[in-house]
Amino acid sequence: MCTNFVLIKKNSTFELAEKLGVNGDDFLTSQNFKPGSTISIVREQNCKHCVMPAIWWLYLQQTDQGLKPHKDYFSVNTNHGKLAGKTEYKKTRCIVPASAFVESQGGKNPHLLEPENGSTMAFGGLYKVWTDKASGEVVHSASIITLGGHKALENIHRKSMPLWLPENAYDAWLDSSVNDTDMFNELLRPALQTLLRATPIDKTMSKQAIGESFLVG
Repeated sequence: MCTNFVLIKKNSTFELAEKLGVNGDDFLTSQNFKPGSTISIVREQNCKHCVMPAIWWLYLQQTDQGLKPHKDYFSVNTNHGKLAGKTEYKKTRCIVPASAFVESQGGKNPHLLEPENGSTMAFGGLYKVWTDKASGEVVHSASIITLGGHKALENIHRKSMPLWLPENAYDAWLDSSVNDTDMFNELLRPALQTLLRATPIDKTMSKQAIGESFLVG
């Protein structure tokens, strides 16, 4: 998965928030969430779902200026093949809402991918909680889980895709009491929850269309 996604506030964003039992107004929005950005995650806390800001980079390091992305660990994504060894997979799973995401082949020919039906996606992720020794502030960090490539996307990005959760998995995924992750094995098969509209774009950041959109799925 490439390292850029979008979240905008629209009807489907609030519909997803309602399904998750949170307030959609709490979501941070941007056309350019990139590594190190502060994003919104949904996690369980005190048996309720809540929205938290999180640094999009799972492993942080303490500096004199506060907690920063750890330069030795590029951890915006967590490969599904490494989940078995992650304590976070058993204890601190989260959902990352997204309206669209960018994929490319080796950094070339980027495409903006968004659900054809206008829905907002729920990506499966992991989070950690840190205490900043410089300020005493509690800080969340997060990564998005990536799966193997999907056949429908092989001409856009053949290697991987984000874990896109189906609606019937939301509650169990966020339930911190669920430590037997075998129940999630089916979720780790690359799957599209609806058709995607793919638009060729000039650059990841500017996202200017340079060709006709087409459907994949």
